Amino acid sequence: MHDRSGDNILPRRDTSWGRRLREPRRQGAIIAAYFAQFLKSRMSYRVDFVIDLTANLFSLGVQLTVLTVLFGKIDALRGWSYEQVLFIYGFSLLPLGLFNLVGVNLYNFSEQYIIEGNFDRVLLRPVNSLAQVMFSSFGINGLNELVLGSAVMIYAGGRYGLSFSAVDIMLLPVFAVSAALIFAGVFLGLTSVSFWFEDRMGLAPPVYNVIRFSRYPLTIFHPLVRALLTFVLPFAWVAFYPAAWFIGGEEFRLLALLTPLVGILTFTLAYVVWTRGSRRYTSTGS
Repeated sequence: MHDRSGDNILPRRDTSWGRRLREPRRQGAIIAAYFAQFLKSRMSYRVDFVIDLTANLFSLGVQLTVLTVLFGKIDALRGWSYEQVLFIYGFSLLPLGLFNLVGVNLYNFSEQYIIEGNFDRVLLRPVNSLAQVMFSSFGINGLNELVLGSAVMIYAGGRYGLSFSAVDIMLLPVFAVSAALIFAGVFLGLTSVSFWFEDRMGLAPPVYNVIRFSRYPLTIFHPLVRALLTFVLPFAWVAFYPAAWFIGGEEFRLLALLTPLVGILTFTLAYVVWTRGSRRYTSTGS
């Protein structure tokens, strides 16, 4: 639209690089505001907050106790010592804790957002739809897993005589974040199915139970289970392979270095499915 002088009435769209660089910071500030608001609401009920953390910590403690009792009867598990298995278990809690901090809304996405129509509000806001879903609430219990996992790794590594090099220290957070991306990718892919089919029963719970297999050395399982955990549900890369970089043999170190690639690939494929699904979403009309 032009006026008589030929000047544009409507302002030109800002497509500068400066604006593009500012956009991630703006989105990050919005996500930080989500987190701050969530903390305020949770801390309003401090007793419930403490009870939830305690219950989660107790559950993890029971699992550790079972592992300790198991190795009280045997000295090794298919060539893996108690300290090695305990280190793998401890590492497995790091990516799981990171994922549980931000992935809690993926479990009930179909019921809460699709069936109840709350995804309409998500699409009307100027923030990435997946970011809104994932960061609208947080699983604070994930902090328990991060703390306990770190403590178990330190304890097991000390008993095993493990010494970290500078490269190991740099790779540890890279492996943990990459493994968390694998968790996010798998469950995001399952969540995205809700755009095509109403997943009232939930695909996530049975798959979540498979995570338990990833806390033990992959070599102790049947070849079919190994194939499942490597190529179908790539949970072999959320604990065993990256942890084996530190306490395993040379044959596992190359596979461990593939963890970031597997994490990026898994999450990218899931995000593509999410994007296509969200485009075909139709409101409930209610």
